[in-house]
This record gives sequence, C-alpha cells and structure tokens, in this order.
Amino acid sequence: MIIAAVLAIVAGTACASSYEAYYSDLPFGARPVEAPSIPELTVKLSDFGGVADGITLNTVPFARAIDYLSSKGGGHLVLDEGVWLSGPITMKSNIDLHVEHNAILLFTNNKSQYAILDPDEGTASSMRQPPIYARHISNFSITGSGVIDGNGEAWRPVKRFKVSDAEWKKMQRLGLTEYTEGKSTVFYPTIGNPTDKVETKRARLIRIVCCENFMVKDVVIQNSPSFHLNVVLGNNFIIDGVMVRCPWNAQNGDGIDLSSCRNALIVNSSVDAGDDALCLKSGIGDAGRRRGPCENIVIDNCTVFHGHGGFVIGSDNAGGMNNIMVRRCRFIDTDTGLRFKSGRDRGGLMSGIFVSDVVMCDIAGEAILFDSYYEEKVGDGENVEAAPVTVDTPVFRGFFITGLVCRDAGRAVVMKGLPEKPIEKVDITDCTFTSRQGMVINNARGVTLKNIRMQLEDGPMLKEHNSEVKQVNVTLIP
Repeated sequence: MIIAAVLAIVAGTACASSYEAYYSDLPFGARPVEAPSIPELTVKLSDFGGVADGITLNTVPFARAIDYLSSKGGGHLVLDEGVWLSGPITMKSNIDLHVEHNAILLFTNNKSQYAILDPDEGTASSMRQPPIYARHISNFSITGSGVIDGNGEAWRPVKRFKVSDAEWKKMQRLGLTEYTEGKSTVFYPTIGNPTDKVETKRARLIRIVCCENFMVKDVVIQNSPSFHLNVVLGNNFIIDGVMVRCPWNAQNGDGIDLSSCRNALIVNSSVDAGDDALCLKSGIGDAGRRRGPCENIVIDNCTVFHGHGGFVIGSDNAGGMNNIMVRRCRFIDTDTGLRFKSGRDRGGLMSGIFVSDVVMCDIAGEAILFDSYYEEKVGDGENVEAAPVTVDTPVFRGFFITGLVCRDAGRAVVMKGLPEKPIEKVDITDCTFTSRQGMVINNARGVTLKNIRMQLEDGPMLKEHNSEVKQVNVTLIP
C-alpha cells in the first residue's frame, strides 16, 4: 500500500515557506502562524480500493486510508487524476488530504449518505454531516490544485427571481419542487416535503471545528450545499491560494467563514460567492459570548469576484471582534464592499478593525456599510427611537480604513448607528470614491474623514444626523 514519498507534496506541506512577511507593519501584536508538519508517509486512495471513475462510491476506501495513516502517525493521502465520488470524509490529526491538479473530489448527492448529527460547538441545532469534517484535531491539511465539489445544486433552494425563464423551466422539467416561501416563489431540490426540517438541512462543504495548526492550500472549493469553507473556534491556521466558487444565486453560498477564530491567516485566495465572500462571525447571545471573539486575523492579497459583501463582519457578533487586518485586496461586482453588520439582538464589541489598500469596482450598494439594524426595515436609521442598552447591543468602536479606491458604487459610505449606542471612532483616510451618491452618517461619534476625494452623480457629499464628523480636506471632483 505504501508508495514512495511524493517529494513535492512533502516539501509543500512539511516545509512550507515562512508566512512571517504577512505580519510586518501590523498595527497590533500578533504572532505569525506556522504551517503544519505532516509525516512523509504517502499513500494513494487507489491503494485502498478507491476508483476514480466518477461512478464508484469511495466513502469506505477514504475511511480505510485515513485510519491506516492515522495508525502510522500520519502522512499524505493522494488523489491522483480522475473523478473521485464519495460520501462524507472525516479528517484526523497529522494527515494531509492532497487533491492533485487533474483530480476532482465530487461528493454524492445521495442525501442518505449524510447523517443528521447532534449540534457541535458551532451550532445550536442538529446538522447534516459535512462532506469534509474535522473536529478536535490538530496538525492536518487539505492541499493540491484539484477540485473539491459539493454537488450543491442537489441541496440549495433557488428563488424564482434569481433565475431566468429558461433556467426555471429546466428545474421544473427535472421534477423538482416549487413552493412559496414568504412572498417568494422558491425551487427546492428535495425528494421529500420541502418544509420538512430534516430535508432542508444543508451541510457546509468543509467544516472545521475546535481545531488548531492546520492549513487549506491551493484547492478549488466549489458548489457547496451552503457555506464553502467554515472554520469555528479554530486557532493557528492558514488558508492560502484557495479558490472558492459557486453560482451567484446560491442561497447561503458563503465563501470563507470564520467564527470565533484566533490567529488566522487568509492570503492569495479568490472567492466568487452567492452570499458573503470573506466573512467573520462570533455567535449570538450567551453561546457566542462563551465562544469569544475573532481575534488576530490577517487577510491579505485576496480577490472577490462576486458576493453580498467583499469583506464582512457579522451579523452574529456576540463574542466580538478584535485585531483584524484586511489589506491589498480587490472586490469586483459585490453588493457591498466592506460590510459591517449586526443587530440589537446579536451584538458584541467590534474593535481594532484595520483595512488598507483595498480596491473596488462595480459595487451595487455601498462601498463601506455599517449597519446596526440587520434585517430591520429602518431605512438609514435616522428616525429610530432609542432602546435600552443590553449585553446584546452591538458596539462598533475603532475602525480604521485607509488607501481605499472605489469606482462605481451606489453610495460611498453609509453608517447606521443606534441612537442608544452610536458608532464610535471611525477614521477614513486617503480614500477615493466614484459613486452615484455620497455619504450618509447617522448616530455616530468621533468620525474623521481625511483626504477624501469623491466624484458623485447626484446629491451632497455628506448627509448626517445626530453625529459628530470631522472633515479634513474632503473634496468633490467634477
């Protein structure tokens, strides 16, 4: 079963280049993360009966290969050329799952293969077993330039207004279910009743919970039933060179989501998502506060081609946010650029957020959005009555945005603070906006706009209500 070590794999995982350069000039102290060190033992899935014909189900060979490597102290499991159809895979410590360039790991659309699991540390309810699941393990990786495909069209609902007439007719011809959800007509690809809570549960393609010292590198992650790469309570990990992609209308098709994670590095990656692209969360209520914040997170040199937001915080923020850096990124054709969202029932302290040298174009809504009223219909929040401050009240305090260039946005900046807890201490400096409308700032204190250039199609540069805004060299370009 054992084959000679694949030197390129070993070198790429065990001796990965230093990531210290990404930690230079940070405005906060954070130690550089380190790549995992995987033992040299290397096997192929075919050694354990795996067949890459796109027909044979390889769930059992995967389990055998991972158990074998684990019994030997770890190593590399290689998927070489072909289509490897499988049910869910459970990762173990000290193992690298390596998907080679011309390999596709395709997960079966047979829902009976995905058990309903009890809640883990990242969810309050039961869930489908993730196609790739890691929990309470360490020192592992998922690498290679191949494709991991979640077969998500077999799971995801699609709203009628998000597809063309031809696409809708195709769905109907396939015998899939059409029903009404609120005011929307929805297609749901399910064998059973689409309102059945078991049938509608959708797994996250790669879910990593309570793990440390791991890496996801170079793989293409696509077509998930819901979130694509979801890390909860992770510590000391790297996401490098990953491509996440799914249809633009994929419901809950988030790209990379971290929840209550510490000491994480996301670099050189691209996301084309149906929902939020690069997103940080920290839970709701007491459970979120127990989990704690996202902290010491660096996102550098990433590209977003589509998403509800390029870089997003929230809306679940009970555990808070602290020491977050986003720099040298590109957002194209997103609904919003920087999206900071929370609500009166899901807030926490969001502080120490730094964004620099981000470029954007074709932003449908706001280049920068602070929203304290997630899913409340309050317009821009200028006529909202104050409510009591509680432990769940969101606190936006200490955001520093510099060197941003945005071409063609709906509005440049919108801040919707709460009258009982205004947004505090936001510095926006050395930025240029081309947008249809300018800035709206409501219920905010200590906002500084410095060296701002704006080119607008309509309206004033700034409308404010119940706010304190300092303007230094803010100019309108004809």
